[in-house]
Amino acid sequence: MRRRPARTFHLAALLLALSTASRAQAPDSLLMVRYRTAEQLLRSGQYQQALPLLESLYRERPDVYVFYDRLKQVYENLKRYDDALRLIESRLDARAPNPALLAEKGRLLYLKGDEAGAEAAWEAAIQAAPQQSGTYRVVYQTLLELRRFDEAIRVLERARRTLANPSVFLLDLAYLYSLDGRYEEAMESYREFLQQDARRLGFVQTRLEPFMDEAAAREAGIAVFERAVRREPLNPAFRQMLAWLYLRNGDYDRALDVYRALDRLQQAQGQLLLQFALQARDAGALDAARAALEDILRQSGASVLPEAHYELGLLYEQQAHDGDTTAARLARHMYRDFLTAFPGHPLVPDALYRLARLELDVLYHPQAADSLLAVLLDRYADHEVAWQARFDQGRLALQAGDLSAARLAFLRLLDARRTGPLAEAARYQLALLDFYDGAFEAALAQLDILVEDAASDVANDALTLRLLIQENRGPDSLDTPLRRYAQARLLMAQNQPEAALDSLNVLQQDVGAHPIADDVTLLRARLLRRLGRPTEALALLLEFPLRYPRSPLRDQSLYEAARIQEEDLRDHAAALDTYTRLLTEFPGSPLIPEVRTRIRNLRGEDA
Repeated sequence: MRRRPARTFHLAALLLALSTASRAQAPDSLLMVRYRTAEQLLRSGQYQQALPLLESLYRERPDVYVFYDRLKQVYENLKRYDDALRLIESRLDARAPNPALLAEKGRLLYLKGDEAGAEAAWEAAIQAAPQQSGTYRVVYQTLLELRRFDEAIRVLERARRTLANPSVFLLDLAYLYSLDGRYEEAMESYREFLQQDARRLGFVQTRLEPFMDEAAAREAGIAVFERAVRREPLNPAFRQMLAWLYLRNGDYDRALDVYRALDRLQQAQGQLLLQFALQARDAGALDAARAALEDILRQSGASVLPEAHYELGLLYEQQAHDGDTTAARLARHMYRDFLTAFPGHPLVPDALYRLARLELDVLYHPQAADSLLAVLLDRYADHEVAWQARFDQGRLALQAGDLSAARLAFLRLLDARRTGPLAEAARYQLALLDFYDGAFEAALAQLDILVEDAASDVANDALTLRLLIQENRGPDSLDTPLRRYAQARLLMAQNQPEAALDSLNVLQQDVGAHPIADDVTLLRARLLRRLGRPTEALALLLEFPLRYPRSPLRDQSLYEAARIQEEDLRDHAAALDTYTRLLTEFPGSPLIPEVRTRIRNLRGEDA
């Protein structure tokens, strides 16, 4: 594929050469026919068959470069290096030596195995025009193609000395140093390049990106740019480069120190700190992100003060969803402060909504959530987030036990939105309402629509619920065990975990060997964890695969057991053992990617 443009060029050059020559004679169409035949043979890898055609073409028209070039390539492909070298010698002029031809001669000698001859040819190439940068470029690129990095580096270092130009070949040298594992010299070259043109910082980072998986490269870069910052503390490009290297090395605390200095140096009024905070948060470095946001809040004149308030609320909210009750209260405090201090900010609807969701899903204050959603819909009825608020009003009605109002809210939302993630979520809630009500056929009808789009956000949940219904009907015509299980799920959705657990405990005793027994046990474990009884939940989950050896939920039970060990009990060694057990016993589980990520995090490895 890479040779196709070259063939196009060769053909165009050939047409030009022949048309120029034919001004005084008829066009030699036979040359073109023979050349095209040779090209077809070359494309199919039939070099031996193409050789006599190209040799005859070159004998007749040695002035046509494309004939020479293709013939040399065929000699090389057939490993007839002496013939290829004679071809080059025939074009060399001793009175005006050509660096490109001499560099090519050296390449062929090297391929032939004559390293001494190759080095002599490359030296002759340099001596042919030692004051021209192009001479060194053609030799070093030849050496680079042969992966002779040390020699290529020496050629470019010699060029810099001979030409007395501090900027020439800086990037080429930096790249070669990196390829050769000489990372400190590479970083020094990039530092020198940035010294000359700080605007190319992004370009330098792009060039370095392929080497950032190497710890030695990161450490060398940090050492070089720490020295550079000490020598030139007012150079922002050096600080930006150092911060980037710290981030790539996973050292968010030291990166934050650099961003603090950059923010002051460039009088960014918190903008650079906010940029860092978002990067750190997305990477899971929540402590560093929080510290950066708190730094902004201490700057009364920061231009991004509202955004810092909002983002800090988001950060605390993220931790709250992981079970941190202190973080939940802090998130509430940040959102309330934001709404009070910046009532006209564009993020106010989002903050109102997030605060409502926090009250509903984390702090379990449905009345506070309902009031906030009412304010949001009253003031910002046309805002996009208002549709999500209407969805949550349906959830609130469900929690309050008003299933008719909940159904009406979801039906209205589905009618208004028709398609998209929110419409699919509303349809799934309607399916759940039918499920809670024991209307299993109606629920299946809704679920069948949802599972048709495998890429939708709720497709997996819909498929799980459909399988639950299909596999657990009977044994009587009323589907009594499934109905009782659905009622327990309703109690759980209505934030009545104790009542749901009591119901499931009785059901577990009654169902015996009914297929729904494994679903009942898994839901009991989840409720125990929610009620702050992780040890009891863990016991149920760890014995689950032995108790239900044919259950398709065995991998899920081990995953949830490991999560309890990791997050609730802080027993990382036990969590690692359980995650590893899941990998070993269920290698085809869809949970495997997430399990591998959690194992890497527990071991402190890069994701």
